[in-house]
Amino acid sequence: MKFITSIGFAFIALTGCYAQSIPGSQPLGKSGLFNEILFHGKKYFVCEVNPHHYKIEVFNRREDGAGIYDLNTLAVVKKDELLLVMNGGMYQQDMRPVGLLVSNGKTYHELNLNVNGKGNFHELSPNGIFMLDSLNTPFVLTTGKYISGNYTPWLATQSGPMLVIDGVFNSHFKKGSANLNIRNGAGVNKKGNVVLVVSEEPVNFYELAELYRDILNCNNALYLDGFVSQYYAPELHEKPKAGYPLAVFITVSKHSLTAHDQ
Repeated sequence: MKFITSIGFAFIALTGCYAQSIPGSQPLGKSGLFNEILFHGKKYFVCEVNPHHYKIEVFNRREDGAGIYDLNTLAVVKKDELLLVMNGGMYQQDMRPVGLLVSNGKTYHELNLNVNGKGNFHELSPNGIFMLDSLNTPFVLTTGKYISGNYTPWLATQSGPMLVIDGVFNSHFKKGSANLNIRNGAGVNKKGNVVLVVSEEPVNFYELAELYRDILNCNNALYLDGFVSQYYAPELHEKPKAGYPLAVFITVSKHSLTAHDQ
């Protein structure tokens, strides 16, 4: 059975906002979408976007049934419209998403409510949801809050653990932890913009949570994945780098708005 997810919504950048306000940060490229931030001596790639103009999509399996997308095939499919592609969430050995995945209001994978599993998703609870509703309002919230809140997502991906929950760090995180890895995440800041981050070097969970809350002004942020984390931005890179196989992707592009976006 073919399985493709394609999620569309709008994004607009805040040009150079971090470079203007945070010591150790600088804009990357000419679009105004990207910044590099140096925080506690470690570098992070940051993309902040307002969910109303540029388009974001999520991909899993190819439309032709020829397997899973990768950075290269997505770069070919999106052509000059592509601004950013990055890994968009956790996946299982068979390349299915670990948890909830909703595209264009349609559920492609159900909510994961297992409390006895292994790994970061289960053992560093709570896990959570990154979603947009039909009005393109973004949310990052715990799985429990998602269930009790009767949300109707237009877009949703479930991952974990939550990094920041209503301004409070996940209680499992330890400052100075030696559990270091490349990591990426998604957050919503106080201006209502979505903030996507990939660490450029190994960091612990506490450091990533601290960056999101104290520097990027996100009271809620979700961990997407670890050492497999990758991104490709055509204005910054000649071509995608070889990396670990991925199964869920987020793209930001210059596509024209759909009826839903308008």
